Amino acid sequence: MDVYSFAIFRITIMKKYLFTLLGKLLCLSQLAQAQLELPAIFSDNMVLQQKMAIPVWGKSCRGCEVQVSFDGFSLKTKTDKNGHWKINMPAHTAGGPFQLLVTSQKQRLVFQNILVGEVWLCAGQSNMEFRLEQTKNAKQEISQANNTQIRLFRMTPRAKARPLAKVVFSDSLLSELQAGKFYEPTSWQVCTSETAAKFSAVGYYFGKQLQQKLNVPIGLICNAVGGTTTQAYIDSASLASHPQLQQFVDKDWLQKAQDIHPWVLERSNENLALTLHDATPNRKFLHPFAGSFLFNNGIKPLAPFAIKGVIWYQGESNATHPEIHNPLFETLVKSWRKTWNQGDFPIYTVQLPAIANRSGWPAFRASQFELSQKINNVGMIVSIDTGDSLDVHPTDKKPIGERLSLLALGKTYQLPLDYSGPIFKEYQQKGNTLELSFDFSRQLQTSDGLNPKGFILQGFNLGGTEVSFFYPEKITLFSDKIILTLPSDKQVAQINYAWLPNPKCNIVNEANLPLMPFKIELNGNF
Repeated sequence: MDVYSFAIFRITIMKKYLFTLLGKLLCLSQLAQAQLELPAIFSDNMVLQQKMAIPVWGKSCRGCEVQVSFDGFSLKTKTDKNGHWKINMPAHTAGGPFQLLVTSQKQRLVFQNILVGEVWLCAGQSNMEFRLEQTKNAKQEISQANNTQIRLFRMTPRAKARPLAKVVFSDSLLSELQAGKFYEPTSWQVCTSETAAKFSAVGYYFGKQLQQKLNVPIGLICNAVGGTTTQAYIDSASLASHPQLQQFVDKDWLQKAQDIHPWVLERSNENLALTLHDATPNRKFLHPFAGSFLFNNGIKPLAPFAIKGVIWYQGESNATHPEIHNPLFETLVKSWRKTWNQGDFPIYTVQLPAIANRSGWPAFRASQFELSQKINNVGMIVSIDTGDSLDVHPTDKKPIGERLSLLALGKTYQLPLDYSGPIFKEYQQKGNTLELSFDFSRQLQTSDGLNPKGFILQGFNLGGTEVSFFYPEKITLFSDKIILTLPSDKQVAQINYAWLPNPKCNIVNEANLPLMPFKIELNGNF
């Protein structure tokens, strides 16, 4: 190499070094001058969870001191090399209004009109998202919704990011989704007729009854997206590490995922048409039905904001594959509890209601019940009596919200009240009489005052040559027992109660809470 060439070479190297150095200096300068920021979950009008440490976190300049002050108490910390910081303020009893002050360098953020009480996350798909203004008796309920002791944090997708039919997500939208811009900007709002109308009806009725019974402030965070899946709410590491769930984070999930609702797959492929031959696999997950999408965009940013628990209304978009629901929901529970690091906080679910044309729903309801009995601090309410035979979105959401509230009041807050409908316990058979016993019942009755209905028997004719379905000859209700008189000209093999997509059933307990759907395989006669 001659002298001239060597000089050019050295200049080129020096330029690269200088540009690299300038880039690093710029990053350091930006970190040093970074604005004090807190996540969107912190705003005026928020509710902080009582009787728990109160995590407050955010970003500021690198190595800078941050001070948080709340109700006369202050704590300080320093940011890490990336400007992140977190302070756990001491637990506080219910009350307010208070002010939260956060300062760093010469910057200060002040949050006003804060209450301390009970905070619940309301999550799921469209039936949780379903707004109060869309429901039965909406006008009357909205007119009396004003309550300064209830605060609402509504996370709603931006209109253009909703997974609608005949829509292809544009390159610009995909870039925005890649940058985490799925939800509309939002903040905590005081519950008024105007704010309640747009909020989750299930969440509203849940919170309203909690506030009335507990007489403390209630904060409700709604993160629900129509049509979405359980896997969308689970972190990618948990999905990838589970042999049955890896399919949902496979780079070719749009073509290869097996245990997925056909409608979900069709709509996802339609919206993500531009990514089908994309060399960047991550773009194929920029959809609210895709594995981990809602966890990354909607759940992870909330944690570790202290919550009391979760109410969950989801399953319609997973009900075609009830066999995969058990590992999915178990993994979701573990994922969320690990993310919050608050122990086994309660998660209360809604068993899917009645509907005419969903053949997989009886088995899916059974999976929901099984999980509610299996997983610690998980419960479930029955909604079999609240469905709409033709519409996947029943408009009467009041019983759903209030039953979830009863469950929380009875199990989480230990109030002495009835919070569950009857649940089958055991049976005894004597000849053609079957005695069924139930928990959570002191007096079985019918909701409409008519004869009890909902039982369908399955078995064979006496010759054993034909399978048939038939009804009991007589159904007699007692306190915690039901006596079925079986037909003498049949061999009964199975007892079903409300075990249909759209059953006609009317048995309740003394609190008017419906009998849980169940199925019994009888012991053989030889």
